[in-house]
Amino acid sequence: MICAPLNETQHTSHWQLQGDDYPQYTNVTYPWIHHDDIKAPFAPTNYNPVGQYTRTFTVDKSWNNQPIYLSFQGVESAFYVWVNGELVGYSEDSFTPAEFDLTPYIQEGENKLAVEVYRWSDASWLEDQDFWRMSGIFRDVYLYSTPPVHIFDFTVRAQLDDKYVNGKLTISADITNYIEQIAEHVTLEAMLYDAELKEVLNQPLQTSLSIHEQETALLEAGIASPNKWSAESPYLYTLVLTLKGGDGNVIEAQSCKVGFRTFELKDGLMKINGETIVFRGVNRHEFSATKGRAGITKEDMLHDILLMKQFNINAVRTSHYPNASGWYELCDEYGLYVIDETNLETHGTWSYLQEGEQDAIPGSKPEWKENVLDRCRSMYERDKNHSSIVIWSLGNESFGGENFKHMYDFFKQKDDTRLVHYEGIFHHRDYDASDIESTMYIKPADIEKYALMNPKKPYLLCEYSHAMGNSCGNLADYWNIINQYPILQGGFIWDWRDQALETTTKEGITYLAYGGDFGESPHDGNFSGNGLLFANGDVTPKLYEVKKCYEAVSWKATDLRQKTFTVQNDYLFTNLKDYEFTLTVTKNGEDIYNYSFIVDVKPQTTKEIQLPLDDYKKSQNDDEFIATLSMKLKSQTKWADKGHEVAFEQFILPAQVASQPAAETKAPRAIKDTNQELTIKADSATLTFNKESGLLTSYLCKDTELLLDGLQPNFWRAVTDNDLGNKLQERCQVWREASLNRELESFSVQEQQNHIAITTRFCFHALENTTCEIVYKVDNSGQVAIRQTLVPSNTLPEIPEFGLRFTMPKEFNQLSWYGRGPHENHWDRNTGAKVGYYTSDVKSQVTPYLRPQECGNKTDVRSARVLNENSVGFSIKGTPTIELSALPHTPFELESYDHHYKLPVSDKTSIRINYKQMGVGGDDSWGAKTHPQYTLYANRSYVHEFMLKPMV
Repeated sequence: MICAPLNETQHTSHWQLQGDDYPQYTNVTYPWIHHDDIKAPFAPTNYNPVGQYTRTFTVDKSWNNQPIYLSFQGVESAFYVWVNGELVGYSEDSFTPAEFDLTPYIQEGENKLAVEVYRWSDASWLEDQDFWRMSGIFRDVYLYSTPPVHIFDFTVRAQLDDKYVNGKLTISADITNYIEQIAEHVTLEAMLYDAELKEVLNQPLQTSLSIHEQETALLEAGIASPNKWSAESPYLYTLVLTLKGGDGNVIEAQSCKVGFRTFELKDGLMKINGETIVFRGVNRHEFSATKGRAGITKEDMLHDILLMKQFNINAVRTSHYPNASGWYELCDEYGLYVIDETNLETHGTWSYLQEGEQDAIPGSKPEWKENVLDRCRSMYERDKNHSSIVIWSLGNESFGGENFKHMYDFFKQKDDTRLVHYEGIFHHRDYDASDIESTMYIKPADIEKYALMNPKKPYLLCEYSHAMGNSCGNLADYWNIINQYPILQGGFIWDWRDQALETTTKEGITYLAYGGDFGESPHDGNFSGNGLLFANGDVTPKLYEVKKCYEAVSWKATDLRQKTFTVQNDYLFTNLKDYEFTLTVTKNGEDIYNYSFIVDVKPQTTKEIQLPLDDYKKSQNDDEFIATLSMKLKSQTKWADKGHEVAFEQFILPAQVASQPAAETKAPRAIKDTNQELTIKADSATLTFNKESGLLTSYLCKDTELLLDGLQPNFWRAVTDNDLGNKLQERCQVWREASLNRELESFSVQEQQNHIAITTRFCFHALENTTCEIVYKVDNSGQVAIRQTLVPSNTLPEIPEFGLRFTMPKEFNQLSWYGRGPHENHWDRNTGAKVGYYTSDVKSQVTPYLRPQECGNKTDVRSARVLNENSVGFSIKGTPTIELSALPHTPFELESYDHHYKLPVSDKTSIRINYKQMGVGGDDSWGAKTHPQYTLYANRSYVHEFMLKPMV
């Protein structure tokens, strides 16, 4: 039992984060299975901590003769309330408010409130969400009082007519009389104000009524050509309801924001204000690394809202419970479409591909009907007036059954302005309880199959692109298909933020903890690390790919030689003339031309434009000219500053090839050849090859050694979470072994007129019938042209990567490159990374995923440098491009540790120069492999070429 005073600093918290009990992360498994062998609906009894909270309070005298209520906005999982020693009531449903009438229990002077919270209850069977299992009073608690005659509740509908031009405002208000003595001649008035708080109605709407216990007042008004609400333009009016007594004095006033919009299913598609909507969405848990789900502030929520808007996200699913009320207010204000989800998940009571309902809860079991309906009702009544909410969801991963039809019917009877969603009917179709066909983690090809089946329902991916660790590969492939078929109306990435808790080791090291770090069992490890944000709220590289794929504008080059481009505007209501466009031309990554312009392109149309581009000429054969088109905010908005980039595209421009003689090179002046080593002395460097290992082991630049470990064939990356999920570490283990152990078959030297050629040929005990040949051509400048050829056996599994790795002393920590960046990018996740010239230090290349894994990769690299503070080091040049990684740790070190803080202090810079690394994948993290087009299969040969040059 845990006892604590109910005070301002402690009550909105999880007691597990206050030093009592333990936090526990599980995905599907119910958390009590190792200490309580129970079946639904029974609650654990062997271990079930109880939190007891007490405090005293005094009621202000101004509340005398008025009803007094106590409101709990969120308590997990169930609780009793006492006032002055008398039991007031009991409540469960952790994520919707519970309110108690304290009027009969209040006494003059000091009053004592006691609350007893149970970690688990029968309700916990319905709250098996994929999150940290914690408990306590985690949202606001407050007392409030109302006049005896009171606007108890009101419902606002602000719809558009059939032509989406004029609006209709409908208000239904329940007026209660607490003392149950007739209150005569009570007047309810309503006035609507625009965003500048100017009155919209010529006069207030009003109705008079007499109230004994409760009466419902109806008010209606037509609104000519209202400003419409959408995520693109979230215009809000303010509705003020005023209750007046028979003497004309104000009894009470209440208000809410109102947005005029029509969301409907029309012509088989979901439409907002008459236009077909596309949800560019994300799932969001309420979470803070320091507070869990407790005490989430407006600032916390606004942090998320601003990032979602800045990264082109237009929709959010409140997975898998109603969020704090303030979240919906911000979605109304800033413009996000919301799927509001009932607090229901019972994943641990059923399994995929099971036949019939069996033990699934709630299924068709009558004993659960009222419980799940109460959860729907609580969410609906709290959230019904929010314009941002366009879809009600019946819950998550709870199989199917008749109770979902009851829930569906409840929403349809209550609300004809929104649709109802439930993914679970995909698993059990005996009861249709969804207006939308919704699935999770379906591959791109399979959603296209649905689109081609002439389906009756619009389709949503309620969860997709599982963002666990280094993930979200092939996101662009999803959107290439979604953009082709109107019936495919978008999706919601899983999910927004890593769920990891900031904690401290015994040695005082602060780190982000995941499942198992608190000694709890069962647990699901780092499976909670699925975020587009890190747990501390920082952006991961994955979010830049989301931003690119979620753009609502696109460019295509119609004819680059004629400088013509086609602009497509996929916004529903926004003309592109509201943005500023810039054209930037770079030569080898450096700006040489900038031009700003405006384009008038109406929503959902395309337009061809011609841009003032020169005819470019190369001064060197490898010069490259790139045009970057960028769409930016013309002025400051609530969610971003003027100049914020909303969308971009890049084009490699045609250029006249330079006419220049080939550079003359000479062979190095001297070589030293012994049985053990071959040493080549060039003007700027001395290179040493070990003839027993076949490796280039020393690269002495003046008096500075550039190499710690020699250049060696590499086929391995630090396994990602997705790799572990599809068992790549087992299936492809031979490539890891081959990266560490090889056998030199031959070593030969040829002296040519302009270079010395060293050819090494390797075979591998782990790889049957597989060879790797490396040819080094060293000229007198010390530059080395490297050609690596892999001829694998077609019986081998896919190759994680193909290239060369080596290490340099840790002083070589300055990195620059001309390629995609500045953030980490991969073969199947690089559309959001611009080609440009970037600089960084090596330690910043580590991406702090919860579990150390592959990170820091760069694709389409034309050239790069790795230097020390004296600008000595290597220049690397692709022929034409390479993939590059520069990290403080090798892949083998990274994957050997389960937390970053456990990694040893680095004494090196680990360089990998690759032909390619396979994509990171991300359809799911428990079996899905990288897509074929981003996979290095062993049924073909690979050739990898680049130049290595000393910088002095």
